[in-house]
Amino acid sequence: MADTGCIVSMFSLSSCTKCGECDKVCPSGRNGGIRPDAVVSAIINAATPSDISFLYKEVWKCLMCHRCSMNCPREIDIVGAIRYVRYTAATKEGPPQRFSRSGSTLAAEGRTFPVNDTVNKKRLEVGLKEIKKDNGSLEELRTIMSRTGFCNE
Repeated sequence: MADTGCIVSMFSLSSCTKCGECDKVCPSGRNGGIRPDAVVSAIINAATPSDISFLYKEVWKCLMCHRCSMNCPREIDIVGAIRYVRYTAATKEGPPQRFSRSGSTLAAEGRTFPVNDTVNKKRLEVGLKEIKKDNGSLEELRTIMSRTGFCNE
């Protein structure tokens, strides 16, 4: 992980005025999850990268909806900073199991959720078309995943 000063600079975190606008629109923070303002403060106040290791579990609570970044009057890339900490956490500790499962399902199915007869029946009941497997697209996806190292992480 880059030193915390580098992270502050990369995502313009030092321009934060603690106005709280990011927290106001964050669905995760409103429901007991991660608060964008707390992440920004933790990174700014950290002396070393290990000082923010407590965030490694918390950043997975972010929904990555970008509302915090879009609502920031200073145009701070809060989601970018959270994504950076997530990447570091995944590299050091691995992602939470639910993310690994989604990745495995993506590689196998071409989507992050399995499709079976029950899913297709429910789709038909609400007026949606069945989901059919597209082996051509799945092979392209597997090629992309292989070449980018997604399958190796």
